[in-house]
Amino acid sequence: MTLAEGRNIVRVRAFAKINLTLDVFSKRADGYHGVASVMQSISIHDEITLEESIVPGIHLTCDGPESVGVPLDETNLVVRAAKAALEAAGKTESGIAIHLTKNSPSQAGLGGGSSDAAASLIGVDALLNLQVPKATLHNLAASLGSDVPFFLLGGTVVARGRGEQLTVSPHEAPPMWLVVVKPEDNVSTGWAYGELDANPERSSNRGTKRMEEALASGDDRFDLVVSRMCNDFELPVFSHFPRLAWLTDELRMAGAQTARLCGSGSAIFGVATTEADAHRIAKLLQGRYPKTFAARTLTAKEAGALADI
Repeated sequence: MTLAEGRNIVRVRAFAKINLTLDVFSKRADGYHGVASVMQSISIHDEITLEESIVPGIHLTCDGPESVGVPLDETNLVVRAAKAALEAAGKTESGIAIHLTKNSPSQAGLGGGSSDAAASLIGVDALLNLQVPKATLHNLAASLGSDVPFFLLGGTVVARGRGEQLTVSPHEAPPMWLVVVKPEDNVSTGWAYGELDANPERSSNRGTKRMEEALASGDDRFDLVVSRMCNDFELPVFSHFPRLAWLTDELRMAGAQTARLCGSGSAIFGVATTEADAHRIAKLLQGRYPKTFAARTLTAKEAGALADI
């Protein structure tokens, strides 16, 4: 998250993510699946502007290219996160006007809603100078969704448990330029988990540990990191959505070194060799896939990460 503060106003950039690895294990007793993942911030982002209001409560407005269908009530994680922050600080009578500029595609596996929720937590805390302890923010984030705690940190982070057990990687991913494509298909995360559970013979890639080793392997590690990217959701998603499997081939044929599913989908990211190559590939695909973005990975510092949670 990156904050830009003015008089009684705070702006927060909420960055998207990709999963360099995503291992999905069996369902736990609490109903969640165990996961292991190396998560990575990327430059695609929404922006949230928060301002104090004389009217008590949280008041959300939204615009931007991906704003169609975004709810403005308590079903939106931005509103729920803001209320949670106020409740944690005992400031429930406060009034805050929040404006969300929505640029990151929804139902893409990029974590846009979770990132917005984390940005809301951070923004409310900064706007009202609540000084909510970082551990409390982490707990609030975890209560909002499994991916939300990651966005309090940013950069390269290893997630385990149901996704809430986070370790900042001591070795950040090498800089990478990406082409991110969100096709028209939408994939339900619940459906994707159900498809994995319905296959008794499936086994996880268990690639997260190998990716951690690749990240630690030295300066000349770009190719090794790229070669060890994996995502367990690709098995059911590509089987049921062959157009997404074809999109990975299109990215590779256009020059991407590899192409992988973002989260549970439906967006696909390709790894480009250079910035110029990323823009070239994106331009090639934008005619067929209007929601195509050239993006890059971000360090924790660039993502405005919070530390010591």
